Amino acid sequence: MESSSKELIVGFEGVAQAIMAEQALLEQGFYVRVMPMPAGIRAGCGFCLRFVPEDLERAAVFLSERGLAIREAWEKSGNEYKKIMINSTDGGTDGQER
Repeated sequence: MESSSKELIVGFEGVAQAIMAEQALLEQGFYVRVMPMPAGIRAGCGFCLRFVPEDLERAAVFLSERGLAIREAWEKSGNEYKKIMINSTDGGTDGQER
């Protein structure tokens, strides 16, 4: 992963969606990895994708165009995850917590 002090995880409705999203993003050159949802976050299928926050908007738009909508997103700073809002129309974030 790039040298960034923050990382982002996103959740999907099901494991199949998470795996398809990972494959599609890897083919487009994103650095992404499927992993179990961190302890303390109970959402979606129990798996998430991890990547750098700077890629969120581009990845969300790319996935949305392929019918793979991100359900929820969290940004990690230190040992804490902060839920962030995703704008469902363009894949961008507005920086607000849910």
